[in-house]
This record gives sequence, C-alpha cells and structure tokens, in this order.
Amino acid sequence: MAGDRRAELVDVGVRLALGQRFQDLLASVDTRSITQHAGVTTGSFFHHFRNRAEFTEAVIDRLVELWGESNRRSLAVIEAFTAGKPFKESTESEWRALEAERTTAGLQHLLWAVRDQPVAEGSSRTGAQVLAERYQDLNAGVLPAYRRSRAAIGREMMPPYTEVDLAVVLTALGNGLEMRRSVDPGAVRDDLYNDALAAIVLGMTRPVGEQVDRRELVDLGRQPATPTVPSRPPDGDGAETWRQIAEAAEPLFVDRLVSEVKVSEIADAAGVSTSTVYHHFGAVSAVAAATWARHFAELEAISTRALTTSEGPMLRLEQVLSRYVELAKANRGAAEGLILEVLAESGPTPPRNRPRKIRSSIPLPSLLLPHVRELRTRGLLRRRIDTESLARSMLQLVTMRVLMSTAEPVERIIDDTLGILLEGALVRAEQP
Repeated sequence: MAGDRRAELVDVGVRLALGQRFQDLLASVDTRSITQHAGVTTGSFFHHFRNRAEFTEAVIDRLVELWGESNRRSLAVIEAFTAGKPFKESTESEWRALEAERTTAGLQHLLWAVRDQPVAEGSSRTGAQVLAERYQDLNAGVLPAYRRSRAAIGREMMPPYTEVDLAVVLTALGNGLEMRRSVDPGAVRDDLYNDALAAIVLGMTRPVGEQVDRRELVDLGRQPATPTVPSRPPDGDGAETWRQIAEAAEPLFVDRLVSEVKVSEIADAAGVSTSTVYHHFGAVSAVAAATWARHFAELEAISTRALTTSEGPMLRLEQVLSRYVELAKANRGAAEGLILEVLAESGPTPPRNRPRKIRSSIPLPSLLLPHVRELRTRGLLRRRIDTESLARSMLQLVTMRVLMSTAEPVERIIDDTLGILLEGALVRAEQP
C-alpha cells in the first residue's frame, strides 16, 4: 500500500508539472537574479515590465525572433546546396548550426511541455499555439527551398508523400537529434544527421519520371526491418527424426553427387529403415538438401552480426555468400540436392512425396534479405527490383557456379555474381 501511495503521489507531481504555464516555469528565476545578471536595479526591471507576466511574454517574443534567425540560417544552407555546394558539406554545415542553437532548442522543449496551458497570466496564447506558429513559418520558408533542391538532384516527391511531409520529417529529425546529442553526445555520431537525412530524402522521393509499383511499396512497408530467421528446421511431427537423418547423411554428400548415393546408405548411416527415409524425405535429393541444416546456424551468425560504421550491407552480403560457397565446395552433393529440390518445388506440379519443403525447412535466402532490404532503404536498389527474388537469385547463381566448376576461386564466384546481379539492380547516379 505504501508503494502504491508513493507511485500515486509521483503521478500527481508529473501531472502538476505538465500543467504549469511557461510563466510558472520561470518562477524559480526570481527578479533579483535577472537584474543581477543584467546589471540593473529591480526598479529598472519594473520600469520596462509592468509585471512578471509581461516579462514572460517578452521572453516568448525573443524566442520567436531567435527561432526565425535560426530558420534563416538553415535556409541559407539549403540554398547553398541548390547553388552547387555538395550535399554532405551542406548537411554538415546545417548540423553544426543546429548544435549551436541550444537556446532556441531548450525553449522549444519547454513550450512543448506546457503546450496546453497559457504561456502567462492573462495571455490568450498557449505553448502549442506559439510552437505551431513557428512551425508554420518554418514550412513556408523551407518548402520553396526544398523544391529547388529536389529539382537540382533530379528527384520528385513519391506518392503518398508530399512536400509538407518531407519538411515535417526533416525538421523533426533535426530537433530530435539535437536534443539527444545535447544530453547523450556519445549516442549521436558525427555523420548520423547527414546519413539519416540522405536516407529520408531517398525514401520519400524518386528520380523524376520513375514509375513505382504501388504493390511493392505496400509489401515493403509490411516487412519487418530484421526478419526472423529460424536457426533449425521447424518443429513438428517427426522433426527430430528429420534432423537425425540429415545429420547422419552429411558425410555421404561431401564428394559424391545425388545420383551416386543410395537410400540404403542413408538409412544405414542414420540407423533407420529405408521406408523411414522415404517417409521423411521422399527422395535422396531432399536428404542432400537437408544436410544444409547443420551449416545454417553458422551462416546465420555471419548474417546477423552487427555492422560497424565502416561496414555496410554489401560487405555482409559478400561475407555470407563467401562462406556459403566454401561450404558448397566442400559438400557438392548437398549443393546439387539444394538446386534439385528448389527446381522440383518451383515446377508446375511440385512432388507430393516431399513431407517438408526445403524452402521453409532451411530458408537460406532469408540470410541475405536483411542486407538486400538495407540496400533498398539506402536508395541503392531500383524500386522495381523484388528483394526476395534478388536474394534467391544470388544463392542459386553461386550454387550453379560451384557445381559447374569446382576449381573456380571463391572470390571470383562472389565478384562475378554480385556484379552480374547488381549491375542492373543498383541505382546509378547517371540514370533513373
């Protein structure tokens, strides 16, 4: 009961704090402190202000004036970019200007805290009204500048986004990072504002004239940022036996192709009957493909390792694919079984004797999906490119290269594969 009462009192304190006027927030700064800092007498203070409420209104007016000056500096940065200054250099200048605006940033947050209250005794303005007026003034100034900037880089707004949406998001980004940097500087790296700004502009605009598949945009919006990747085949009836057979059969497919391995050999290795092998897999190729289950966790660990600031999605794609190719070279029969099962499942009449589909049991393309999607988020993929199809194509192509030439170096396979597939998928600066 004592704990509940304490929590109740704390909640009341929060509500009362949020219910104050801006004038009340200044109450702890008494008149004597103001006059001492200004080097004037108390009489001089009241000569200029009839009371503290009038002083509060004057503080608000000064905020509006300072905010306007800040907006004009931001506009100057945008106009400099339009005139030919590099994007990164422009955004770095804008970020330095934002960091220097500690006074206006602090007053904005104070006004937001008392947004539903009159700013002072006898005043008809609320904190929210003051903020809304300034945001509207900011939009009126930046919208023409943003329009010219987009034209300078050959981009237009992408439905359903509007120019106002872009202005709102960009100003909110600046304000939010500015506040976070002031209290937690280590969390906001130097280039974060520039990188986030570029990602937002690329995500909300498109090259002039480019057509966008609306269905793909809807699907992309529903996709999780980091899709869940199972580290083993799904549980269910017979899953343990399925894994037992796949693990026992792995050595059989190291140096032998699918046609060279018999069901009886698989059954002997796993200590089960041939009918049990057929019951769980239906074909030798399905067993060969399933042996990838033992390697999936290793590949997943590479795929999900956090990227450092010096790395990127392309590097992680190379790392996952390189290890996959090494494993495929060391297990050619398993690689062949994977291709055969994918082809069988993709055919017009998928085989009915496959109790478990290899795509759902060992979802290898899902290892690449987060990084392909990151390329899209950064605006590096053409919007008509389907992310899942691209991930599958990468794996299928490198697998075929391994099967066709065992002596080909891993680096050559990866370089050629990424070059072939991404040459037409990555966005180039010189073409839409």
